[in-house]
Amino acid sequence: MGPRAKIAITILLIIIVITALWQFTSPQQLPPAGDKYTSQPIYTNRGTWIILENMSHGRAYIAFSIANQSYPRTGLQTYYTLTISNLNQSITESFVKGFGLRVTAITMQDNYDGSTSKWGIGSNLTDAIQATGVFNFQTSALHKLRITVTYQLYNLLLLGSIPDKTRSDSFKITQNVV
Repeated sequence: MGPRAKIAITILLIIIVITALWQFTSPQQLPPAGDKYTSQPIYTNRGTWIILENMSHGRAYIAFSIANQSYPRTGLQTYYTLTISNLNQSITESFVKGFGLRVTAITMQDNYDGSTSKWGIGSNLTDAIQATGVFNFQTSALHKLRITVTYQLYNLLLLGSIPDKTRSDSFKITQNVV
């Protein structure tokens, strides 16, 4: 094997490795799930918000559903889940196979005393993203919580993905703590 063949094989292997790395670091596709997560109280007992996302290669209706998983009491931890699902989508380009979403930050802030709580990615659903947060209420009162979600939208290609835009949305819920 000559030196030109070795160089060509090396370049080909580098291209294969870069393509594989690009594919494996892309976010998971968020397929349309309809009202599967927006119609069940286990996901929505604190509220659901639907946002139309106009992207460069189509649009999608993204639903944000918030539920508390434990009864809120002072001094005890209250568990919340945030479920992000794709209600419906339309793709305008043939080279795009769908859309992906990667959550970069979630915070929850109480208007009563200003305390905040960070969230972490929870159990992975096959067709939605779910995050779990814990909040400690210090006082008995009617609390108004603001949950801010920052996320990146992606156009998923046959190989890899292209970042489309970054969004930050806030949702307000009311929680009575006894």
